[in-house]
Amino acid sequence: MDLFLNGERAAIDTRDCANLAELIALAERAEGAGEDSVVIAIEVDGQALSPDELGLLEARRLDDVARVHVERRPSRAVATGVLEQGADYTGRIVPAIAAVVDAYRLGRLDEASRVLADVLDSLSVLTGITQSIAVVLPDEARTLGALQGEIHPWLEEMLQAQSGEDPIQIADLLEYEIAPRIESWGTTMRALAAGSARASVRR
Repeated sequence: MDLFLNGERAAIDTRDCANLAELIALAERAEGAGEDSVVIAIEVDGQALSPDELGLLEARRLDDVARVHVERRPSRAVATGVLEQGADYTGRIVPAIAAVVDAYRLGRLDEASRVLADVLDSLSVLTGITQSIAVVLPDEARTLGALQGEIHPWLEEMLQAQSGEDPIQIADLLEYEIAPRIESWGTTMRALAAGSARASVRR
């Protein structure tokens, strides 16, 4: 079986590997003690594995497999990319909040509630980003964690306004307190990503 790491054929004896997990572990040992990296994509005989399949490498047998391509990236670069994606994501959340605000003020309560639910789900994605980079970029994660702490009281106040069925108060909190903080969240993510990228270049 042929193994390719980042496009280059690896001179590794893979005959004793029973599954993809063992193959990846063997490849990692062969790479030596360089910068920490993570697998971002695997192809088996030209077929890319889905994200779900990437989490089940031990179940993927190597019987009759002719070629495996493994793409790896430095962990810091992956975390930096996650920050950049998070910054882009905030750029979609803020307009959604504006749509919620307009709907509440126009009395379209069902529409407002539906879009607001999507917005709140989106915020959980942002908090997940902080958790996902914590090991590789701990300082950056602490900075984002502080921003999350600042927005939390306003979210609590908004939920209280929802319980009191006060659409104008909800709209005001979204427009004047929550949206600006999410914008700041995005700006900070982008700045942290740029700083991480510069640090990687200096290494």
